This record gives sequence, structure tokens and C-alpha cells, in this order.
Amino acid sequence: MYQDHTPLQIAGQLLIAFLFLGTGVLNATTKFRQHLERMVAAGVPQARLALVCGFAMQLAGGLLVALDYRRALGAGILIAFTVLATAIFHRFWRVEDPLRRHLHLSFVFSNCGIVGALLLLM
Repeated sequence: MYQDHTPLQIAGQLLIAFLFLGTGVLNATTKFRQHLERMVAAGVPQARLALVCGFAMQLAGGLLVALDYRRALGAGILIAFTVLATAIFHRFWRVEDPLRRHLHLSFVFSNCGIVGALLLLM
């Protein structure tokens, strides 16, 4: 585990894992209904199943990255999760209010950076 990693690489990898594990636990427990309602409103088919699968991807990928076990697989799962979640929740082109549109676009850019970090883990 973490062979041939510098201390900074270990810290970076753990911080990326913590992002997904922390938000995964928070969203699956306290934000489940809120996310489900947003997905239904967005027209996501089988929204409940998609949401549960998304949380499973988030937690499984986060654990694989945190444990440095099959890190590339974990990073790949998290990339797929991030791209899909961004497409579902941050459709900035549909937002009328300029401030909210800007916030959603900022989330898209942030998620691009997260995907970049995950690619470096692969």
C-alpha cells in the first residue's frame, strides 16, 4: 500500500478519497431525498436506482483510492461518477438566474479539475 509514493502523493490521494467518501456518506444519509427529488425533476429514469448506484460508485471508488488497492479502477469509477453527476446536477445551460447559472458552471469547472486529479492517480 502506497509503495513508491512520496508523502505529498499520499496526502493528495487521501484528500481526493476523503472528498468522495465524505460527501458520499453525507449525501446518502442527510441529502438522499433532496437529491432524489432533483433527479426526478430532471427526468432521470429510475432515479432512485440511479441515485443508489451513484452512491455505491462514490463510496466504492473512494475506498479503493483511499486504500491504494486497485487505485486505477477506483479512480476510473470516480471519474464515471463525477461525469454522470455533473451531467445530472449541473445543467447550467438550463438555469435562468445568472448567479445560479454561474455557480453551476463553476461546479462544472471544479469537477473538470477533480477528473484531472483522478486521471493523475491512474
